[in-house]
Amino acid sequence: MAQAPLHVTDCPLDRVRPPEPSTRSVGPVIAIDLGTANCRVAVLHQGNPSCIPSERMEGAPAVVALGPGGRVLTSHPARQQQAANPHLAVWGIKGLMSAQYGDRRVKWLYDQLRCQVIQGDDGLPAVILGDRTFTARELAALLLIEARERAQNFLRQPVHRAVLTLPPTRKDDPLPRTMSAAAALAGLHVERIISEPTAVALGAFQRRRGKPERTAMVCDWGGGSFQASLVRYAARQCQVLGTEGNVALCGAELDKRLLDLLMRKLPTGVRVAADANNPAALYRVAGAAEFAKIQLSEQQEARVRVPLAVNLGGRIGDLDVVLTRRELEEQAQPLIDAALTMCEQVLDQKTMFPGDIDEVLLVGNQCRMPLFMQRAQEFFVQVPIYLDEPGPAVVLGAARLSTSSSSPPPSSPGTPVPGRR
Repeated sequence: MAQAPLHVTDCPLDRVRPPEPSTRSVGPVIAIDLGTANCRVAVLHQGNPSCIPSERMEGAPAVVALGPGGRVLTSHPARQQQAANPHLAVWGIKGLMSAQYGDRRVKWLYDQLRCQVIQGDDGLPAVILGDRTFTARELAALLLIEARERAQNFLRQPVHRAVLTLPPTRKDDPLPRTMSAAAALAGLHVERIISEPTAVALGAFQRRRGKPERTAMVCDWGGGSFQASLVRYAARQCQVLGTEGNVALCGAELDKRLLDLLMRKLPTGVRVAADANNPAALYRVAGAAEFAKIQLSEQQEARVRVPLAVNLGGRIGDLDVVLTRRELEEQAQPLIDAALTMCEQVLDQKTMFPGDIDEVLLVGNQCRMPLFMQRAQEFFVQVPIYLDEPGPAVVLGAARLSTSSSSPPPSSPGTPVPGRR
């Protein structure tokens, strides 16, 4: 007999009202970068942008889950629930908002989600958690509500206004209007929507001195995509000259390849108890693979030990293997090659060469990988490459632009990554 779905008993969407017209110009303006993996919030405080911390870091996991008792969870509690019951959790919400249901560009996301994905009333994907269907805009609103509450707790005052960041989009892209609708559901007035490369470029301009007008390549390698954008910018103006993005080159794809490598390392006759009856086990292995990837940016080897391997005789054992940086780089090499080819395509659109730009700005934690840094230096010969806070770079740049009365640029220059000599 099939078990009845868990009843949703407590959802923040049922408590938040749309923003009141009277609050249109009241209180501080926060910046929100809703990414595929994390949701970051920042505010301009005493003239300087500052990330508003979550439970353990500046960003909160962009995860929504249905917890015990039917309570809708977000952030770290949702991430914990995802580990225990992946079929009651959803991530990659930014990807769900960016394409119509069934679009092949986000097939990688459908393949990895364990919850049921259906077509929503707006043509975008929706998910079923328990006995309730959540549209993509509602899922995004839940994350924005958490971000707003985090900001209010940090600032100790109500927050009604926000600046949102989005990747460069085409005219028919549903992401801007869906994000605006999500903000309204979260009780927020949208002051403006800023292109992510614009936020990064203008934030970089204010951090260091240089030419009064510059041309830069912004390489944004995050959990949901790789985006290469050619920008020309000055003190408070930025023009995106060209951009190309590919979700197939995302950090999640690298995590998947690393997971496949781990599975191949299992001894003969041993299987991981991660089938349809125990999807949480596979999730734990995936989490260990992601953690190993992070470690391998700083060290040559990483030990992966997960207590869930079971042999065919039923004796309990462990997944206990060593991954090397070289093995990780073998998995990452095709993605990096394709990413740099995309940079070349963007330059070709303007009949430009790598040496024609003034600087390269790296965004997204995947850019920390030593192999990516090395290949970027080889491609952009003698061009300064900057890796300034790659995780929160977008939201910090947006916070600088959240008000017209931002402070003047600081006098200290940034430190470029040394180029290849």
